[in-house]
Amino acid sequence: MNVENVIAGFLRVAAEDLQGARALAEISNRNAIYLCSQAAEKLIRAVLTTERVHAGIGHQLDRMVESVPDENPVKQMLQDIQGLGIYATTYRYPTTVGRVKPAPEYEEFKRFADKVEAALQEVVKRFDVDIDSSEPAGNADPIR
Repeated sequence: MNVENVIAGFLRVAAEDLQGARALAEISNRNAIYLCSQAAEKLIRAVLTTERVHAGIGHQLDRMVESVPDENPVKQMLQDIQGLGIYATTYRYPTTVGRVKPAPEYEEFKRFADKVEAALQEVVKRFDVDIDSSEPAGNADPIR
């Protein structure tokens, strides 16, 4: 596994997911928050990859963030977005009686999207990733 390529790939897809989330939010599509949660998940996975931690296949962002060492200075930013994990599961499927949870209000979406974007920008800078290229990350060391 080429860690630099994996990190850059996670961050590029996270940026694309966030861009798609913002576009869907403009038309009040309930999938906007789901895509925002996917951006957060990929961002967290990029950080965990540098820590040499395998996050598994779930969407439990809080558990993933717990695996980030406390000395990692972006951990707080990741904790601020881990609440998006519920949108990857609870809001994605109907209940057993067929009820579909409504999307959150736009303000809640925007609050999360802005936090994901800030964390993404910080992590992209720390790992020296050019989102618009296919180059690997310039740095794959854990953030300290």
